[in-house]
Amino acid sequence: MPRGASRIASLLAMLSALASCGGVVGVPPPAESWPSPPQEMAREPVRYPEIRLNVPAFIAADPEAQRFLLLRQLVEAGLVTPEEAGTRRAANIGALLPFSAPPPAAGLGRPVALRDLADRLSRLSVPSAGQPASVRQAERDFLMDSLLPAEPVLRAPPARLEKEALATGRRRAEDLGRLGLVEHDEFQREMAAIIAAERNLANAPPPPPPPKKKPRKKPTLPGGAAPDGGVPGATRPGDIPGGTVPFNPKGTLGLHLLSMASPTTTDKAVEALKKEYPELAPLEFKAVKTDIPDLGTTYRLMAGPLSGADAETLCRSLRGKGQSCAIANY
Repeated sequence: MPRGASRIASLLAMLSALASCGGVVGVPPPAESWPSPPQEMAREPVRYPEIRLNVPAFIAADPEAQRFLLLRQLVEAGLVTPEEAGTRRAANIGALLPFSAPPPAAGLGRPVALRDLADRLSRLSVPSAGQPASVRQAERDFLMDSLLPAEPVLRAPPARLEKEALATGRRRAEDLGRLGLVEHDEFQREMAAIIAAERNLANAPPPPPPPKKKPRKKPTLPGGAAPDGGVPGATRPGDIPGGTVPFNPKGTLGLHLLSMASPTTTDKAVEALKKEYPELAPLEFKAVKTDIPDLGTTYRLMAGPLSGADAETLCRSLRGKGQSCAIANY
């Protein structure tokens, strides 16, 4: 081979070797020498605790019993500790044993969306990267208090000791005992209280005839204001513990939403109302001390200020959702 041809052949061999390892600028290495792209790791689906909901037919129309049934199922699913469940149950046991235990929190007779509540509590039990733990805990506490409050702000009235109510209570206690929502000793105490009340009714003398009531004049307020502020249906006596208070429609108006035994529960009550009824969020709240004959001192939780038309519309809307409400001066 001529000398020039030999040099050319050696140079070509050197360039080929350099190209194969990417050592020559501007000359890409062979495709097979490139590293394989990283494979994406398959993201496992989030698994939430499963809460079984099986409401027997005989408590299908009993929201109070359904709340305790869901509490037991939350314990079985590991979402509520037995200690917390015991605290919430003890604070509201009167809902299951109305004739032998103190009254429970007010409002437990309202229907509750069991499935939605169970699913949300299940999701809150799993940490989420986009939600701080404190926020999840706050929402979880609010949902649990809406189910069975650990420290009720308002209590339901005592059970009526009437023949029909006692007969219904007897059948209900038997159903709850079969379901396991009440213990055997609790069932025995409830039945003993019912039997004693039935015996007292049977032995009680007939009530005297009611005295004739003198017709009462419609109260007149300064400036000609009516007890309902001139707005028909704005107030309903008995809607709120302590009744309603006459108001002047020409003054600043607000909504009387509930009465409290102490002003220390104001913040918690306001927070619960705002979450339950978002339309109240823009309003201001205050507790007004009021002395009521036969009841003593209460604190009326007021929301406002509102115009007459807005107060009437909002109050009727809240009543339609089961919230007590009366228009009053703010």
